[in-house]
Amino acid sequence: MKFRGKRLLLTTLAIGMMMTSVAYAKTIKMNLFYNGKNHAYSASEVKIKIDGKDLEPKDMPPVIIDGRTMLPMRLIAQELGCDVLWSEETKQAFVINDEYTVAFTLGSKKALKNGQEFTLDVPAMVVNDRTMLPVRALAKALDLNITWDDPNRTVYIGEGGSTTAPPTEPSKPTTQAVKVSKVSVPARTTDPQVFTIESNSAIYSYDEIYVDDSKVVIDIQNATSALGDKITATNSSVVTAIRSAQHDNKGIPVTRVVLDLSGKKGYTVTQSSDKKKIMVTFEQVVVDEISLTGRSDSDRLVVGADGALGAKVSTLSNPQRIVVDIPNVESKVQNELSTKDLSYVTSARTGMYDTNTFRIVLEVGQLTDFSWEEKNNELTLEVKKSTLENLSYDTSSNILTLDDVESLDIDDIEKRDRHTEGYYEILLPGNYENAYGYGTLKIGNDVMNNISLSTKNNQTVIRFTQNRFSEYVVKEGKSGYEIQVKNPKDVYDKVLLLDAGHGGNDPGTSGNGLTEKSLNLALALKIEEYLKDSGVKVYLTRDSDTRPDNNSRAKNANQISDLMVSIHFNAATNNTTANGTETLFQVHKNDNNSMLTSRKAAEVMQSHLIQALGTTNRGVKQRTDLLILNATKVPTILVEVCFLSNPGDALKISSKANQDIVAKAMADAIVEMMEDYRIR
Repeated sequence: MKFRGKRLLLTTLAIGMMMTSVAYAKTIKMNLFYNGKNHAYSASEVKIKIDGKDLEPKDMPPVIIDGRTMLPMRLIAQELGCDVLWSEETKQAFVINDEYTVAFTLGSKKALKNGQEFTLDVPAMVVNDRTMLPVRALAKALDLNITWDDPNRTVYIGEGGSTTAPPTEPSKPTTQAVKVSKVSVPARTTDPQVFTIESNSAIYSYDEIYVDDSKVVIDIQNATSALGDKITATNSSVVTAIRSAQHDNKGIPVTRVVLDLSGKKGYTVTQSSDKKKIMVTFEQVVVDEISLTGRSDSDRLVVGADGALGAKVSTLSNPQRIVVDIPNVESKVQNELSTKDLSYVTSARTGMYDTNTFRIVLEVGQLTDFSWEEKNNELTLEVKKSTLENLSYDTSSNILTLDDVESLDIDDIEKRDRHTEGYYEILLPGNYENAYGYGTLKIGNDVMNNISLSTKNNQTVIRFTQNRFSEYVVKEGKSGYEIQVKNPKDVYDKVLLLDAGHGGNDPGTSGNGLTEKSLNLALALKIEEYLKDSGVKVYLTRDSDTRPDNNSRAKNANQISDLMVSIHFNAATNNTTANGTETLFQVHKNDNNSMLTSRKAAEVMQSHLIQALGTTNRGVKQRTDLLILNATKVPTILVEVCFLSNPGDALKISSKANQDIVAKAMADAIVEMMEDYRIR
């Protein structure tokens, strides 16, 4: 095979978002172990042709991880006539032929080609003890012609082979797009766990996208959606929520349906004979093994089943308990577990928590630590002595108490709020490791995930990893120093959640040299600054280029805020004349006209923006199709500041001075809403 002088023909290998004919494709189902975790993998087979010859994987097939096609490096390289060497010391794999020596470092996007550094979009990784390389990296390293035949899910490497060149992008279907109209859920949690996606006509094709073990993602090609953004009534202990979204792939509409899972569970995806339905079926597994034994330094619980358990592990206090819930199972084990000869578990019991959830409860001392993993249909949980001491956490009141074993001046305590990064820190004025130890206290309730203590540079830091934005109040109590974890609405009279829309890998719209996600964030930070002395406590959904999912944005609003304002910019396809400002809202079932509502908030915001910016007044509009507006229960508005696709609007908002004007107007509107209307 010749390598030199060939152009890289690879166009797009984000396979999950492209057309995939599933009617004839073989499905690969296997367990993948990478990044220290096991992952259930199920996807249509990816085939490889080198110079027209089929390449048969010996022990590890190509797989798709996070939208990237990963190929077994040694197999491909050797088939191309290259030598492959491995350095355990440097964790590098070398691909060598007469022209090139290419070095890939595991986990790094930097690679070397004849000593010259180049960058990969995805690093090499070890999957099931095999080094896997993304297709793009292989093409870049060896100057290969690589094309992707999407309907046949085939990677072509080199020339020759088929007489007709394989397509490099999806061909558009000739049939009219189907409409996905419904997702049927079980009538009761005790019913078979079958979720059915229904359409008005035969589904052209669909693909199952692996994201992680906590989701089932189905992309339906050539399909439009008549589903709501979120279906909350799942009637399931396995599926916690169902979400949908609509996107476009090179002119082809794609409907995505996501099933959020309580944990890793086995399932099958099938299609009805008339092709109008896609069924996701979670089979009930049987728990057939359980043991609780003492070891030299820990107590060990082992639970085995004939399928993936998908266990949820949490804690309860007063008394301290570790709780293991396994949904959608049948138990064939004894309910009594002996605690004889155990060091840390004082009591143990099992039983059916409800008709199909098996629960195990272990009573332990609070200052114990535990870890658990699920692998090969077996859950292993170990309990051992904690490295923490002289402290306790009450999950019912969410109070961390530090025993008064060493003097502590609470007036010198520092606080560091990093809610956009998922944590909050309390910094003690000195080194308190001898008093309270170090390590992590697992909590696992709706408010707190865990609490960790560490000491560095003569300062002990208590980090609260949050499941909810919270405020922290420190005081001296009867038994020690108390750190109370409070809902912000219990501390502040007015709480705003300010949302900079999009972010991260979702840029939003763009036009005239401007990108929506960046403008959204710039305005949010300016508004926060203007509100500093207003009496309004501001929380941000993001303060950097990250992308919180819309469900978490809405959930945070409902949990902690009196008002949510989401900042966006508009665009019109092939229409540069569309311009102006509009504010969107939705009517909520709990709206009370004697209080602030989303409609009233939208009217106040629209008025302030039009007066300040002088854009065309497009009015306030009720929208029933946006998750942010539908999933919130507090007054919520989505502001479309202006059109980035319009040269006049874009020029106006590109000015830093006008951005300040917009931010000040929005801040003034927020203050008016929260002062002139009752919010609680």
